[in-house]
Amino acid sequence: MSRATQLFKKLDKLLSKHDTFGDSPEAFVDEMLEKLDNEIKAIHDKNKPEHWAAIYVERDRARIKTAVLNKVMDRSSG
Repeated sequence: MSRATQLFKKLDKLLSKHDTFGDSPEAFVDEMLEKLDNEIKAIHDKNKPEHWAAIYVERDRARIKTAVLNKVMDRSSG
């Protein structure tokens, strides 16, 4: 399993521990970064292009997921 995949899996696991993020989900970012510090350091230490490519793809997936979920929510309010 690549370092990037390990990072994604641990992040998903950390996020799944919360039932809600309240009105400020951004407030959880620093906490998540601290808990992912070892995985992040490992990625930086290896500095493999394929790890960064996987991170870009995962980030883009998250953007698409956010856009889709926002549109679903928009439909319910209209």
